[in-house]
Amino acid sequence: MKKTSNKGFSLVELIVVIAIMGVLMVVLAPQYLKYVEKSRLQKDNSAIAEVAENIKIAVADEQIAKSIPDKGKKVELVGGTVKTWGSDDLEKELASVLGNDVNLTSNTYKGKKVELIVIQESGVYVVYGNGLLYTPGATTASNSVKY
Repeated sequence: MKKTSNKGFSLVELIVVIAIMGVLMVVLAPQYLKYVEKSRLQKDNSAIAEVAENIKIAVADEQIAKSIPDKGKKVELVGGTVKTWGSDDLEKELASVLGNDVNLTSNTYKGKKVELIVIQESGVYVVYGNGLLYTPGATTASNSVKY
């Protein structure tokens, strides 16, 4: 008598395993994408905060501080590209420290404008951030943030 001991998987077992994997992918993939976007957004907000800190350091130089008009100075970031850095002392200093591009990678900031405004308040220069988005997929900007 011939003994058959087939130790492989049946076709039904393989189909069940593939179906379970498919359901798991459908459920987990959107959560993973949200997690990735949230981490990119945190990285972008950190990069914007770094630009603000570099502005505060730069205005400690008296010559740079004198170049800022009384009504303040705007530094604009559109999708990570610095738009208003030009010829004045602050812009030259920031361009030498940061370059002309700040790497913003999140989908939330694509095509959005972020303004960093330098204003003198009571003899101290303060940087305000307008147009910052703190949640993935947000369409409206949060209130102004003081750095």
